[in-house]
Amino acid sequence: MEELSDVEKSLYLAMNELNVQKLEDYNHSFDQLHKNERGVVTVKELGSMIRSMGVDPTDAELEDIFNASDVDGNGEIDFKEFCYIMALYEHEERNENLQVFKMFDKDGDGYITEEDLLKLLEHTDLSNDVLAVRKLLDSEKDGRISCEQFLAMMTMSSQYPQPNHNS
Repeated sequence: MEELSDVEKSLYLAMNELNVQKLEDYNHSFDQLHKNERGVVTVKELGSMIRSMGVDPTDAELEDIFNASDVDGNGEIDFKEFCYIMALYEHEERNENLQVFKMFDKDGDGYITEEDLLKLLEHTDLSNDVLAVRKLLDSEKDGRISCEQFLAMMTMSSQYPQPNHNS
């Protein structure tokens, strides 16, 4: 049996971490992304997609994005590479959200309590809105937010555009 390269090992490990729903979501996203009849994305196609979202990266930035995504270095992004990059991105996003959770969980008990939130919000516009804080904490009727609840809430909020309150 042929030995797998480090790149191939990483790709297979990333694919093993995906559940069926996540794989279907990635497949849908990938289908939206590629325009190439061979089922791969080139740097030009990636650029078109990014620019269609209103972002205008320089050619050098686009090359960096593409090279980071082209794990095997063949000049194309296939579905496995797309899944790998998406899984890495989601893993990084989860780690960032965990850091935010720890910032809220001042006493380190694994929960965000009303006291934790009020202390953190005391220098914001929400400092006097105890009812809003209580409503946020009331989803499980226990007056606190667990780490998993927080991560789920952050994931949901990143999937939907936030309303613009400045209008």
